[in-house]
Amino acid sequence: MSTKAPETAAEFLAGLNGQRVLVTAGAGGIGFAIADTLSRLGARIVVCDVSDEALAAAPGKIDLVAAVKADVSHEDDVDRLFETVAEKLGGLDALINNAGIAGPTGGVDEIEPNDWRRCLDVCLTGQFLCARRAVPMIKAAGGGSIVSMS
Repeated sequence: MSTKAPETAAEFLAGLNGQRVLVTAGAGGIGFAIADTLSRLGARIVVCDVSDEALAAAPGKIDLVAAVKADVSHEDDVDRLFETVAEKLGGLDALINNAGIAGPTGGVDEIEPNDWRRCLDVCLTGQFLCARRAVPMIKAAGGGSIVSMS
């Protein structure tokens, strides 16, 4: 028995209906645009962010299952975030690993080590911590996707 591949973008994207998706840094900027688009296509969305203002505003702008304050560079925050994902979504089909910050700019002799470490913690460790927690949930769902932004 063969299955027909989607012919149009609309047919392809219809497959997102009901999918359980976490978007990190999803209450503002690019993450918000991603969460909004996926929500409009029928996905069930949880977002996290570090901005209280963005987290408070996001649910009034798009349909969200939950908006969680979490700094992805902190393992305890990531653990709490994924506990919420499990509770509210009952599993996970996709992670949009969007959280990141612009690194320090300047000559190597001008950059403060703490600024360097913060950039690595958010942009690298945060992606690892989220993927580490997402993979078992995605496996349990029978497969899915992780999109890591850089």
